[in-house]
Amino acid sequence: MRIGEIIERLNRKESLAVIAKQVGLTPYTLSRRLRLLGYEYDRTKKKRVFVGEGKEPLEHHLSDLLSYPATPVDYQRLMYEELQQIRLLLTKPFSPPSIYEEVIKRRRTFSISEEVLTNLDKRAKMTGKTKSQIVEEALKEWL
Repeated sequence: MRIGEIIERLNRKESLAVIAKQVGLTPYTLSRRLRLLGYEYDRTKKKRVFVGEGKEPLEHHLSDLLSYPATPVDYQRLMYEELQQIRLLLTKPFSPPSIYEEVIKRRRTFSISEEVLTNLDKRAKMTGKTKSQIVEEALKEWL
């Protein structure tokens, strides 16, 4: 069935389920394929309109436009690439989790000299870390 016929019938308020059955698809699949082709339901006009790019595919058949790719998938190549990614993950150096990572964080107020606070502000801007992260790392190292 041509796309133009399907759209025309839908715009005449024929049931999507009936048309989908005639085409050999589920209503959901037919609706999804029409959206992929660039058709959307316009609530103000109360009909399906073409909003896609390029020329409207009215004369084409639905099965011709959305068939599976003609080139077969090279599963061996895909498996090889996935195994390479797994290998990279496994060869990364392991760093055990810090004992401080699962601790609940709480707010505290401290008095710090202006000079140290100015240096802390500069370092936070340079590294892109928050001041809390820098202070926490420094205290972990000191403790």
